[in-house]
Amino acid sequence: MNFFSLALNNIKKKFGTYLIYLISTTFAVTIFSIFCSIYFNPQFSSYRFGAGKITVLFSAAAIAIIGFSSIFVMYSNNIFVKTRKKEIAIYSLMGMKKSQIGRMMFYENIMMGLIATACGAILGVVFSRFFAMILLKLMADGTAVTFSIQWEAVITTVMVFLILFTISSLNAYRTIYRYKLIELLSAEKEGEKTPKYSVVGGMLSIVLIIMGYITAMVMNVNEGGIKLMIPALMILVCIILGTFLLFKNFIPMVMVALKKKQGFYYKTENIISISQIVYRIKANSRMLCMIAITCAVAVTMMSATFSMYKALESTVPYYSPFSYMCKNIDDEKLNEMLEVVKQTGEVNVTSTNQFKIIKVQLQNSTYSTETDNNPGMIVDGYIISQSTYQSIIRDTNVETGTFNNLKTDFNMDLKDGEGYFLDGNVKKDYCKNLTGSVMNLQFDNACAGFDIVGVSLHKYIGFMDSYLRPTIVINDATYSQYLEQAAPDDVVSFTGMMFDNPAGSENTVAALNRIVPENPVSNSVMGIANLSYISVYKSIFSMYGAYVFIGLFIGILFLLASGSIIYYKQIIEAHEEVNRYELLKKLGMNKAEIKRSISKQLGIVFGLSLTVGLLHSTFALLTYNRMMDLGAKEQHTMLNAGIIVGIYILIYCCFYLLSVNSYMRIAWGREK
Repeated sequence: MNFFSLALNNIKKKFGTYLIYLISTTFAVTIFSIFCSIYFNPQFSSYRFGAGKITVLFSAAAIAIIGFSSIFVMYSNNIFVKTRKKEIAIYSLMGMKKSQIGRMMFYENIMMGLIATACGAILGVVFSRFFAMILLKLMADGTAVTFSIQWEAVITTVMVFLILFTISSLNAYRTIYRYKLIELLSAEKEGEKTPKYSVVGGMLSIVLIIMGYITAMVMNVNEGGIKLMIPALMILVCIILGTFLLFKNFIPMVMVALKKKQGFYYKTENIISISQIVYRIKANSRMLCMIAITCAVAVTMMSATFSMYKALESTVPYYSPFSYMCKNIDDEKLNEMLEVVKQTGEVNVTSTNQFKIIKVQLQNSTYSTETDNNPGMIVDGYIISQSTYQSIIRDTNVETGTFNNLKTDFNMDLKDGEGYFLDGNVKKDYCKNLTGSVMNLQFDNACAGFDIVGVSLHKYIGFMDSYLRPTIVINDATYSQYLEQAAPDDVVSFTGMMFDNPAGSENTVAALNRIVPENPVSNSVMGIANLSYISVYKSIFSMYGAYVFIGLFIGILFLLASGSIIYYKQIIEAHEEVNRYELLKKLGMNKAEIKRSISKQLGIVFGLSLTVGLLHSTFALLTYNRMMDLGAKEQHTMLNAGIIVGIYILIYCCFYLLSVNSYMRIAWGREK
């Protein structure tokens, strides 16, 4: 039997041990292959230079996958080393040379890598069309994707992971040269001394983590560039270093303290489970730290992207409250547009609203715009009649709410000299104290003061052209007086339509834009003068859909890999503990008692990393929640994140149950 055959025979005999490792690495290869297939697909070439910048996004995602896969493969390979040391020593005692043992281990690792690479590349090709359809769906561009094999993607995937697994295999080859024979024979006795810990290090870990949390909560998330990078870097250093010290010092300190609690410790299952953790904590500290950080990154990434996706659709009315809106058209043009909608047959018009706003200038001693931040400044604004604003609220189905860009609490009859203020700013900071004050209105060289009886952030026109400006709602009689005095250039007429299915109005909007052409020189935020729900919807999702896609799938990769690492580490330790459990069975412990002991032991391992990871992700999501501003404050961002956390915990529990059952089979398996 040659070395290649011996390596193949080893894989067959220990295939169950290798399986989770193989599944995880195959999944990493598959995800990378899918990303490469989408990237090289000619159908997506039009997006590479668009708003979504798929080229940059997918390149960054590919680098992240390669980086994490490298860490995962190398770490898993190091875990293999410990379980194989005694086997390597036996081969050496039998007369095999170090170079021969090294070649056997190289073949063994490279074969696993080849299997994972081949399976992952094939699965990536097979599922690439399906996931490309998901990406297009997230980007609001249909689901029509033609299946094709992108050979550039296949070659890239194979080359990248062959290099990665070759490096891993060379590391396995060098294992035999790192240790003396006596070290290999006594490998199973390593790491079983009572762990040494530093009380100062344990306390410092708590201080560093709290510092990281406090910094995340107080930092100004609206700053950019280096001003935001400095606190972000500080948070990163505090959390990572604090987590490492937590598992290296604080957790062992707590475990040793538990051993001194006689009433708790001297219970059969507790003695075994706590003792096992105490004696293994030094070997597991780095792994637990890495898993906790990985868990925090995965949960934060998936929660943030899922929250973003859920918030995107509900924030479309912020930009386009009407299904379709245009300006300055006459009745004849409107009738033509209504006829086109009817002929297209795609949607039905549920309401039509024609209204006018008048250009004015406004001034209040405490009010300013966000961009200028100069209280008392004179700003360009508008006036609108009470009946018009009420009709807009009714037709666009605006909900009731205060200081909300999508809601309003207007339900009053305004008297002469009273005004309801609609702030063009996004935040309430500039208008929250205006109620009860006087807003000076300048029009046609005359000035009048209006008592502000209420304020709102409601964007009643959306982001059409440059109309994101403050507006005063006044009673109809006063508005009519201003309208009579207004010059034609001072009045802007709008026509807004509501469809029964605005998300399905793409063909209708295209037909309407042929009647009222889009303005190519518009200064609109969305780049169009004629604003429609579907155009905003597609613009937003084409920009952010790829972020959601990448965030969710990389998060899933992190989850599967981290769960696999814990599972694999515990299974290896289970093989090392077989003799101890044989002794416990002879001392009278039954199967149920041993299983409870194993469940508690693994519960501590899984629970510690999960709890710390979720705690980190909670503060990360709270910071993200502040950064999202509109999408977080007016949507259920944290509730959406909670859904992802629940799913994550469920999958993590599956890894825990799988580990307990596998550990139990190994520990109890020698019973005859």
